[in-house]
Amino acid sequence: IQSVTDGSPRAYSDPGEPYHPLSKREMEVLMKITQGKSNKEIAAELGISHQTVKNHVTSILRKLNVDDRTQAAVYALKRGWVRLDDEFSNP
Repeated sequence: IQSVTDGSPRAYSDPGEPYHPLSKREMEVLMKITQGKSNKEIAAELGISHQTVKNHVTSILRKLNVDDRTQAAVYALKRGWVRLDDEFSNP
């Protein structure tokens, strides 16, 4: 309820989308992680700073309760948040 009233970003807005605890930007970063991109590459592709990418990665790991980028990618793939064919359609 608090996030609705204070304008905080929500994990999803479309009731047809699967629930995940990540913001839209965190999901973009996570998709790039599953594509094997480095923080530097992610920063360049999304037009954000390297430090901002690091902050997003830290937040993703915390929210998913995983220890590293590989675990985060596997977590997202297993839950269907990201598909392997997304990698080839969005290089």
